[in-house]
Amino acid sequence: MCNKIAIMGLSLLGLLYSQVSGKQSSNTAKPLTISPTEAYKSWRASSEKVVILDVRTPQEYQRGHVKGARNIDYYGNFEEAIQKLPKDKIYYLHCASGRRSGAATEIMRKQGFEAYNMGGYSAVVEAGFPTE
Repeated sequence: MCNKIAIMGLSLLGLLYSQVSGKQSSNTAKPLTISPTEAYKSWRASSEKVVILDVRTPQEYQRGHVKGARNIDYYGNFEEAIQKLPKDKIYYLHCASGRRSGAATEIMRKQGFEAYNMGGYSAVVEAGFPTE
């Protein structure tokens, strides 16, 4: 009987610990993605803090891009190029479909940047970002 009570107590303690530690980690981890609409609102509210980073090739960028976006080709020397960027900015990344910008966001996060993947260019344009 005492063993059953002890086992139940330990089980409850373990469950409580896992719930508490799970809540802490989920509250402190920032998501890797942001919707283009939310990114647009944030950019409009504080454009001096936000950098739009287009990780498409220079040829894709030249066919149309977000006005003022910085182009750093994911397939180029991406990791080397981002070393020159200030870490006190918020970076919203996009590419053509969201795949490259997703991978680039992960690289930037590992290097201490606050970066978010907005997805593909067409969704970014649809959200209201001005283009040129």
